[in-house]
Amino acid sequence: MRLAAAASFLLCAAAAHAERFVELGPTKAQRDSSAAALDFPFTARADEELTGAAARISFAGPIESLEVLVNDERVALLSGDDPHPPDLPIARTLLADRNTLSLRLRDREGRCLARPGAWAAVRSIGIVLQASPVPLPNELALLPLPFFDRGYDASATVPLVLGHPPSRDEVRLAALVASWFAVDAPIPLAFDARIGELPDSRAIVLVGGSADSARLKIEPPRGPSIRMIDHPAHPESNVKLLVIGGRNAEELRAAVESLAARTARFTGPEAMLAAPSRQPPSPPYSAPRWVPSGRPVPFSQYPAGSVFAHEGSTPATMSVRFRVAPDLWIWPAEFVVLDLGYVERIPRGAIPPRLDVEINGYYLATLPRTAPGKPGRVRLRIPREHMRGFNQLLVHVHYPDPDPCAAIPAWTSGEPPRVEIVGDSVLHVEGLSHFSNLPDVSAFAFDGFPFTRIPDLGETAVVLPERPSPAELSMAFSVLGQLAQITGKVGTRATFPPPSETPGDRDVLAIGTPDDNALVFRWSGALPIALQAKAARVQRTVRPLDLLGGPEPLLEAQRAEELLSRTGEVAAIAAIESPISEGRVAVVITGTAMPRFADFLGYAQSRGRGGDLLVLAGGERAMFRIGGTFGRGELDAWTHLRWFLATHWLALPPVLLAGAVMLAAHGRRFLARRMRARLALEEPA
Repeated sequence: MRLAAAASFLLCAAAAHAERFVELGPTKAQRDSSAAALDFPFTARADEELTGAAARISFAGPIESLEVLVNDERVALLSGDDPHPPDLPIARTLLADRNTLSLRLRDREGRCLARPGAWAAVRSIGIVLQASPVPLPNELALLPLPFFDRGYDASATVPLVLGHPPSRDEVRLAALVASWFAVDAPIPLAFDARIGELPDSRAIVLVGGSADSARLKIEPPRGPSIRMIDHPAHPESNVKLLVIGGRNAEELRAAVESLAARTARFTGPEAMLAAPSRQPPSPPYSAPRWVPSGRPVPFSQYPAGSVFAHEGSTPATMSVRFRVAPDLWIWPAEFVVLDLGYVERIPRGAIPPRLDVEINGYYLATLPRTAPGKPGRVRLRIPREHMRGFNQLLVHVHYPDPDPCAAIPAWTSGEPPRVEIVGDSVLHVEGLSHFSNLPDVSAFAFDGFPFTRIPDLGETAVVLPERPSPAELSMAFSVLGQLAQITGKVGTRATFPPPSETPGDRDVLAIGTPDDNALVFRWSGALPIALQAKAARVQRTVRPLDLLGGPEPLLEAQRAEELLSRTGEVAAIAAIESPISEGRVAVVITGTAMPRFADFLGYAQSRGRGGDLLVLAGGERAMFRIGGTFGRGELDAWTHLRWFLATHWLALPPVLLAGAVMLAAHGRRFLARRMRARLALEEPA
C-alpha cells in the first residue's frame, strides 16, 4: 500500500513539473509589420495551474535591442547578438490565469524603435509552461474537460479503452462513442484504442460486465450508465475516466445507443441511460453543419463558429466559416455570387479602416466606404476553383499605421469604431446540382465524401479485419469521429460487416492490409497500390477510355513509383469504384505500418486538385491520380456531354472529324437534290 501511494506521489510530482512548449509566433503579417511592439497571450489549461514559465526566443538576424515583458513587467533586454539565447525564466509572482508576453523594439538608448521589416530578424517566439494539475470533481458537466480544453488545446488525442478484444458489434459501439464525443469538438480529435488495460492518463472506458471491470480494476456499473471516476492510479486529481457501460453486453449497447442519440448535457457524477427511441433515417445532404443548397440561406442562419463584428481601432479579422456539400456542381459557370452586406460605425476623430475580403486564401475585393449611418452592399464573384467543402470567408479590418511610438489617439465621441458583417448576407448556391468526379481521396480526407452525403452514414459499410489491431481500431475511431465533426451528426446507421462477406450496395471504408483483411485481399488487384511484405509498388489500373483525357495517369504512376522506390515504410489511402456496386466508392486505408489518421491531413504534393491515391512515405505526403474516374450525381444530358468532352479532350478530334464528315455528306445530298430539281425545271424549256 505504501509503495502504491509513493508511486502515485511520484507520478503527481512528475506531472507538476512537466514542461509544455507552446509556439506563439511570429506570423508572416507580424514579421512584415512596422509595429514597435508585439503581444502574445498565453495561459494554462483550465484543469492546471501555472507554476512557472520561461520565454524562448530565437533570431534569424541581428537586432538592436528587444525588451521582453510579461504582464507589463520587464523580464529581459536582449541584444540579438546570440541567435539562440537561453530561455528567459519568468517569476511565478508575475503569472496569472491569463497572461501576455510582450516584445518591444528599442534602440541603443532604450527609446521606442519602429522600422518596417524589423521583426523579420525574429525567427520564433514561444513559451515553456510549467503547470501543476488542479484536482477536479467527478462531474459530467465539466466535459469535455479533462480530455481537452476548448480555449487552450489546438488538437487532442483521447484514449478509448475496451475491456476485452471486441466483437464487430462492440467495435460499432466504440465507434459510436468516438463519434458522440467528437461531434461537438471544435478541434481535431484522434482516438487511441487500448484493449484490456488502462493507460496512465485520462481515458474513455467501455465496460460490458463485471469481468471487464475486474480486469480494469474499476467499480462495475449499476446498469446502462455514463459516469466520471478517478483513475485508480491518480486519485483526487485531474486524471479521470469516463466510464460507459452496463452489467452485460445488452446494457452496454443500450447505454451507447442512448448516448449517440442524446443532445442534452449531463450533470452529476453519474447518469443512467435508457434505450433511445428509433430515429428516422437521415435524407441525403441533411447534415446539420452544411449550408443547404435548396434555398437562399443568410449568414445569420449559418452554424456557430463565425465572428461577424469587430469593435475598436486595432487591426482584426472577421470570419464566416461554413460547410457546403462537397459535390455542389458549379461548372460550366465560372463563379458563384456572394451578396455581402456590411456596416461601419466610425466616430468623429477616428480613422476609417480598409476592409479586404478573401475566401480560402483568395483575395476577392476591397470594400468601398459606406455613407455615414448607411449599410453597404456589394455583389462579389467567387471563382469556382476557390470553393471547397469547408470554406473560410475572411474580412480583414486594416487601420492605417499611425506612428508606432506615439500615443494612441482617442476619438472624440463616446463609442469606439465598429465594423460588422450584416446577417442577411447570402452566398448564392441555391439551385446548384450535385455532381462529382469520383473517386477522390482529397474529398474523403477533408470532407468525408461520399460517406458524409448521408449524415447518419446510412449508406456506409466499415470493414475491419476479423481481429483488428489497436492501430487499426484507432484509425477507424478517428475517421468516424471526424465524419461526425464534418456533418454534426453521429453515424448511427453505419454497418460493420465481416470481411468475408460482400458489403452490398453501400460505399465502403476498409481498413487493414491484404494479410489481415479478407476484403482488402480480394480487392487488392483493383487498387492503385500493391503491398508486398514491407514494400509497396504502383498498380496501373487505368482503362483505355481514361487515356482520352491525356497521358497524365501514366505520368502520375511513374512519379508515384519513384516516391515508393526510395522509401521503406509506406501508408496510403486508396480509392476506387466499388468492384461490386457500380457508382459506389471504396476507400481503403492500408500500408506496411498504420499511422494516425491526422498524418494524412495537410499539404500533399499533387499535380491536380484530386486523386485516387494519397501516400505517406519517407516523411513525404503526396497525392496521385493513377486510375480513372466516374461521375456521380445529377446533370442534364447536355452538360454531362460537355463535361465528358472537357475531361476526355482526345475524343474531340474524332468527334469533330465525324461531325465534319456527316455535315459534308448531308451537304452533298442537299446539293444533289437541288441540282436534280434545277435540271428537271430546265428540261421542258
